[in-house]
Amino acid sequence: MSKLLRLSESEQEAARLKAIEINKLLIKRGLPPLKDSELLHKILELSISYAKLSPEGVLFLDVCDAETAISCSKVGV
Repeated sequence: MSKLLRLSESEQEAARLKAIEINKLLIKRGLPPLKDSELLHKILELSISYAKLSPEGVLFLDVCDAETAISCSKVGV
């Protein structure tokens, strides 16, 4: 697998905006901010195990917690 991931302009902008949002919260809590690349690595690390493929061939993130059923959300691509 390639070690290089190219992001579209819209993906770069979405990542930048998310980094600003999260870094503001981190700073508010007295924690150091994350670099954009660190944030993307963490998001990938946290979400990769939730990636699934529907029978129709639609890629989605299945983040339902079957044990507690506190939150259930499926985000499709």
